[in-house]
Amino acid sequence: MTGGVGIAAGPADPGADMAGAERTLRKKRTAKRRLAQLFERLRSELTWKDLVVGFLGAVFIAFMVQGYRFQTLPQYRVGDIAEEDVRADQDVAYEDPQATDLLRRSAEERTPAVYGLDDIWIADQEKRISQTFALARQVLVDHQVPENAPLSRGLQNRLLPLLQKEIQGTIPDEFLPLLLDQRFDLSLESRILRVLDDVLRNGIVADPDAFQQDLRRGVIVRMRSSAFERALGDASRVRTQQAAREYLRQVHLEFAELPAPARARLLELLDTFLAPTLVYDARETDSRRAAAAARVPPSEIQIKKGKIIIRAGEEVTARTVGDLEALRSLRKPRPIAGQLAGLFVFAAGLLYALWRYFLYYRRRYRRMRNCALLVLILLVLAVIMTRLLTFLADLVREQVASLGLQTTFDLYAVIPFAFCALLATLLIDLSAGLMTAMAVAALTGLFYGDVYASVYALLGSLAAVYGAKEYRERAAIFRAGLAVSLVNCCALLGIHMAMQEAVSPMDLVYVGILGTTGGVLSSALSATLLPVMESVFRITTDIRLLELSNLNFPALRRLSVEVPGTYHHSLMVGALAEAAAQAIGANPLLVQVGAYYHDLGKMLHPEYFTENQPAHNNRHESLTPSMSCLVISRHVKDGIDLAREAGLPEAVRDMIPQHHGTRVMKYFYEKAKEMRGEGDPEINQDDFRYPGPKPQCREAAILMMADSIEAASRTLAKPTPAQIRGLIDRLVGDVLAEDQLDECDLTLHEIRLVKESFFKVISRMHHQRISYPGYDFQES
Repeated sequence: MTGGVGIAAGPADPGADMAGAERTLRKKRTAKRRLAQLFERLRSELTWKDLVVGFLGAVFIAFMVQGYRFQTLPQYRVGDIAEEDVRADQDVAYEDPQATDLLRRSAEERTPAVYGLDDIWIADQEKRISQTFALARQVLVDHQVPENAPLSRGLQNRLLPLLQKEIQGTIPDEFLPLLLDQRFDLSLESRILRVLDDVLRNGIVADPDAFQQDLRRGVIVRMRSSAFERALGDASRVRTQQAAREYLRQVHLEFAELPAPARARLLELLDTFLAPTLVYDARETDSRRAAAAARVPPSEIQIKKGKIIIRAGEEVTARTVGDLEALRSLRKPRPIAGQLAGLFVFAAGLLYALWRYFLYYRRRYRRMRNCALLVLILLVLAVIMTRLLTFLADLVREQVASLGLQTTFDLYAVIPFAFCALLATLLIDLSAGLMTAMAVAALTGLFYGDVYASVYALLGSLAAVYGAKEYRERAAIFRAGLAVSLVNCCALLGIHMAMQEAVSPMDLVYVGILGTTGGVLSSALSATLLPVMESVFRITTDIRLLELSNLNFPALRRLSVEVPGTYHHSLMVGALAEAAAQAIGANPLLVQVGAYYHDLGKMLHPEYFTENQPAHNNRHESLTPSMSCLVISRHVKDGIDLAREAGLPEAVRDMIPQHHGTRVMKYFYEKAKEMRGEGDPEINQDDFRYPGPKPQCREAAILMMADSIEAASRTLAKPTPAQIRGLIDRLVGDVLAEDQLDECDLTLHEIRLVKESFFKVISRMHHQRISYPGYDFQES
């Protein structure tokens, strides 16, 4: 079928619309889900209570860090006589307004002026001339005007009105006869355009005097059409309108074929196109000069620490007043809003980073919020101590000025920056101590505005962390203090050398005194605060664990007397668990003490446990499996109660339920299944489980495995290495099969190391003995 027949569009496919809407809805849901996930990651499980505590802590730290100087400076005016010597107690630099103003004015003077070349107007004029000549030539063609023959007066009179109508004033009417005589020649047109383009594009200025002044600092020519710009190279080609007219008189050779009167009239025509094309751009020039002035850094007056600003009896000058104001600005309160907000951002960032650290290693820290709060309090104490001792150091600075220490960080070296990291290491662990050390170093740097102070605090804190990583006796704190003292001395000496200061023998003595004092104060303050922190945060340190590992501890003595079988079993489990903990880098002291007390609850009903039963007297033979299960599981709750009565710390008490986890008492479970009769309900395995929870830390997991392996190893009469390995593999495999280690961070590699340590210890326990001559212990 031919012809322009249109085909009407049919209705849209409703199925496609529904699919598109569903895809859009799915994308929106995905975007919302991603935003929610991002928010949740940023929130990092922070509750409102956590946010309030963190906010208050960050505000307090920021407030304590800002504006730490307190020296009182006299108020003088120009012409006053100074009543006392004033010495700069630190390096300071402040702006010299007059010098800065001179430099900025010089920068403005050196900035070139911007002139805009109106190339758009020039192109419009050239286009008008070209269009005019083209229209005129078309009129001549339409009226068949001969190219070379002279025009009659009548023909000229008929053509001029037609040309005026077509041209419409583009070229003044008085010049039309001249161009008509030349038949609006194309060659003439090109020469006119060439001459005008040369004059106009080289630039015509309206104010030659101002232009000459601008030439001294340089001129930038900027095109109006494209914002392209260039430096003006040859200024001699830029002309005034009068100079442009004179130039046109000099290019008469371009029109040499014309008679003199016609050439003069043509030059008059070109004069009508002359106008200023290079115009001063005041706005752009002022903007560039202002930007150049803004880039000039302020001229600073440097005042070195120890410099005498003015002596008593001298007349106060304007320079002296400026120096005093600069020193006073460091000591008076800053505009509190801006400075406090900036410091709050830093403090909040540090606290948030510490929270994320504890959150990431949550399984290592059973009481994560407790640890985070402890570190926050330590940081608050650190900034309070730093501010207080800095104030005291400022008060005695003049008295010790003769010591000759001229670094930016001298008397402050006695401040015990390391005590915070030392306490975090003793109360939590080495990793938390390292994080705290970095936080203290950052806050110290913010406090003093000195990178050397930050490095000094960091090195001393690291020495404290590594010096106290094994806290087994009270003297460990003082050994850490000695390490801090040594590192402090080295750090102070390094500061002197880094600042290229001469170090005399007397300086070495002073460095030793200051660094040692800082280390001793760190250890003394830590020793004072440690018992308080232990009590307030209920933290179990290695010293407390050592006290509990003493076999004369009342609870252990009672265990040895009332249930000797359980007591011996606990000691053997402790030996196994301690070796395994050492093999994987866990806390061997914690797991050993946990093993000593893990079966404390058996003291209340010892006769129901195999290791305490007389031969051939099993109480469970008269009980149903479910009742036996209740009696056995009861020792977990009884153990927790007895541990609480004995004052055992929470870390040890947690071992009691976790060493059984939620395992099944298989002996009674299998016995119940054997006794089940036809028609009886199915035996529920969960009824024969320990109450739990599962092990929450590596130490509890080790204790679980050591407990079952030690008990099972007693059944081996003459074990071989293969039998021991088989027993260990089977029992550890049962623990893994029951998913008991899902909630602790024990890796498969660590489990292999634990099994190997168990093998070594059990092999030594079941060593061979020689027979005693004359004795046969197998006979009844």
